[in-house]
Amino acid sequence: MEVSGTKTIIIGGVAAGMSAASKLRRLDKNAEIHVYEKGNDVSYGACGMPYFLGGVIENADNLVVRTADEFEKSNIHVFLNHEVITVDPDTKTITILNKQSSDILFDNYDKLLIATGASARRTFVTGSNNPNVHVLSNLDDARALGKLVKNAKSIAIIGGGYIGVEVADNLCSLGLKVHIIESRTRLLDFYDYDFAKIAQVELEHMGVEIHLNENLQSYGLLNDKTVVNTDNAEYKVDFVIEAIGVKPNTAFLKETGIEMLDNGAIVVNDCMETSIIDIYAAGDCAAYYHKIKREMAFVPLGTHANKTGRIVAENIAGLESRFDGIVGSSILKVNELALAKTGLGIDEAKRLNLDYDFVEIEAKNHAHYFPEAKNIFIRVIYEKGTGILKGAELVGQDGVSDRINIMALAITKELTASEFSQLDFAYTPPYNSVWDPLQVATNLIRI
Repeated sequence: MEVSGTKTIIIGGVAAGMSAASKLRRLDKNAEIHVYEKGNDVSYGACGMPYFLGGVIENADNLVVRTADEFEKSNIHVFLNHEVITVDPDTKTITILNKQSSDILFDNYDKLLIATGASARRTFVTGSNNPNVHVLSNLDDARALGKLVKNAKSIAIIGGGYIGVEVADNLCSLGLKVHIIESRTRLLDFYDYDFAKIAQVELEHMGVEIHLNENLQSYGLLNDKTVVNTDNAEYKVDFVIEAIGVKPNTAFLKETGIEMLDNGAIVVNDCMETSIIDIYAAGDCAAYYHKIKREMAFVPLGTHANKTGRIVAENIAGLESRFDGIVGSSILKVNELALAKTGLGIDEAKRLNLDYDFVEIEAKNHAHYFPEAKNIFIRVIYEKGTGILKGAELVGQDGVSDRINIMALAITKELTASEFSQLDFAYTPPYNSVWDPLQVATNLIRI
């Protein structure tokens, strides 16, 4: 790699930001790299935070991949507790608030990466400033909640999405009385109803109390308890976690003219370039091209953040790397079950008026005669007329994670059901059946 002398500023120091910084340093030993992070930590696995609360991970610091000091040893200059408050694309200048000293600083860039992530949405109902009402958005949140959990006996979780369900799963396993309060008529509305219902039943079997179609009204205090008031009841708990979704951290970019979706997610091309030259975006603050929906979508997941951060670094270094888009793959642990999805579910396809259909089966994760065979419930969504695979949802105790990834590959490559059915899968009784359950499902698709 030739000497570049290029100065790159990265705003945000978690998954996308530090993935970009690390890759850029490997590609260009001479690049000047400044990272501004408004929090106390960089490069940590945020997806592990619910498992820290549940005691599966003993120390929150175990989630840190590399510290700021370790990045400094690679000549990547990291400024913690420094919040970027404005960006001026015309002069290529950023304005920074030192949150410890309150000083205002300025810095200039040749290339800029916005990797500010997303933060938890708040309800802002009356009483939401109650000291026992929290969110789980960063590692400091996790540390504070970890201290509360040790002495708590009950909790209310506002919201029944990914984070709400994962936290409920973990805290219930510790013996806490857990309430999930959800304003909608179901949990996990990004899954088909049948699969979300399985997750709900599993949580209830654990002892989680789920209150659907209830709207939060306010919080109150009664002695040492926090009172959660809904339009249907009141719940007295030790503390509350609001988990009603996330929003991109892009409000400071309003005056830049950078193109965004209505929710503030930054629109990028396949090189992760924004609408303004020399400014890139990656991670949970960005929107990605959804290959099934064929539109930009906000799907904030760590897998995308790490990939796109790397893509940015390669492009800054002149390698012309591209990110083709996503198909919306995800997986969730609910007690002993794994719940997974890729592509579109049939409920979503119907809402979008797509001419899709589905097949579903229940099968064993390996040969039925081999000990400890367990059921997997599988639904495969396909396009009528062509048989092209468009989505899949799986739930079961074993064999879910590898199979959902197989389906993600098949959907990305636009395989038809007949093509998929002929794939050469490995077989031995402890791990599979002669016909993999996925192929049993796709064999049911007739065009």
